[in-house]
Amino acid sequence: MAKIDFDKLPRFSQLGQNGTPEGSTWGLFGDDYELGCLNFLTPEGIIEAARLVQKGKVFRLDMKVGYGEPTLFGRAIVKHKIIRHAGPDGKVWGHDDMLDNYNTQEGSQWDGLAHVAHPKHGFYNGVGQDDIKSGSGSKLSIHKWANRFVGRGTLIDAFKYRNDRGRPIDPLTKAIYSLDDLKGALAAQQTQLKPGSILLVHTGWMQAYQKASAERKREMAPIDQLKACGIEASNAMCEWLWDNRVAAIGTDCPSVESWPFEKSPLHTWALPLAGLPLGEQFELAPLAADCAQDGRYEFMVVSAPLNVEGGIASPPNAVVIK
Repeated sequence: MAKIDFDKLPRFSQLGQNGTPEGSTWGLFGDDYELGCLNFLTPEGIIEAARLVQKGKVFRLDMKVGYGEPTLFGRAIVKHKIIRHAGPDGKVWGHDDMLDNYNTQEGSQWDGLAHVAHPKHGFYNGVGQDDIKSGSGSKLSIHKWANRFVGRGTLIDAFKYRNDRGRPIDPLTKAIYSLDDLKGALAAQQTQLKPGSILLVHTGWMQAYQKASAERKREMAPIDQLKACGIEASNAMCEWLWDNRVAAIGTDCPSVESWPFEKSPLHTWALPLAGLPLGEQFELAPLAADCAQDGRYEFMVVSAPLNVEGGIASPPNAVVIK
């Protein structure tokens, strides 16, 4: 992993020099460019994160596989099959199971750097389409994150912040949490966003989805019918994330930014230009409730993306430890 000196990294306003695209981090991480901003998760930071474990309490961040009924964005529906193994006498001695038709983005997920290309500049660090493929030798494969996604996590409870101030939102609409909302929530929590943090933003979408009727869920599932809250997709938001050296950002809403996308969605900066992992459809409500109870919004995060060579995305396989 590249040695990171947070103080010597360029500010957002300085990105895109030396012939690289404006706003990009291309070339900053050397041979470790496929980790993108996960380079901010240093060994020293992992040790600091371990010191945040005080209660021994664990919170899973993954929703159950197949939680969406039906799945959002028209993605494939996973089919779980149990395979019975029986002896000559017909007595069952064991089982295997199969997940058929599994789209790694059907539910809780980290988007890998090959998920979205920039309309003009293509994939992260100039990687070509022919270098993104299944199997060994693929570039920007999410399996390269499988043992590097550990560090300090910070929760911003934007949902609670807006409710506490009498400005609640309906998460099942295209409502936007502004940059000022995120900063305000941090201040209200008395939490400082430190360099090298895995940022989790609680928007309330997952709670609202789970409470929705079966009919409402069917109505909102198609990509052209879905409306969902999210964070502001602006240059100011991108600047704030980069200048705070955020290692990854995960949310409990479908697309991080509000859906449908704005003209300049966060995705086309974070993934192809910044190398910033984006997490969607996480389970954050139980964690948020515990943070509100004990006043501690920092913790250790351990995430182990699938070790699939050439993988584009992965369920986070993540837990928070407090």
